[in-house]
Amino acid sequence: MQNKKTLPITREWDIEGFPNHFFNAENRLFRFTKNGEVKENKLMLIGYTKGYVLMSKFHSLTKLKGMMKKHESN
Repeated sequence: MQNKKTLPITREWDIEGFPNHFFNAENRLFRFTKNGEVKENKLMLIGYTKGYVLMSKFHSLTKLKGMMKKHESN
């Protein structure tokens, strides 16, 4: 069995209203689980609309773009 390479994930964009979800520099969506692990959310296609499911609700890419803000590193 091969070991998966784990690369550091940098938090670039936060999503307003979803503090556990964020986009990285490659525009991939990740979330923190209850155990503190980082999991990737898969891009979905519903009808003709691309988007992600956040907390059991589908959000289109257009809607998410308006909810994104640059992550402030302390």
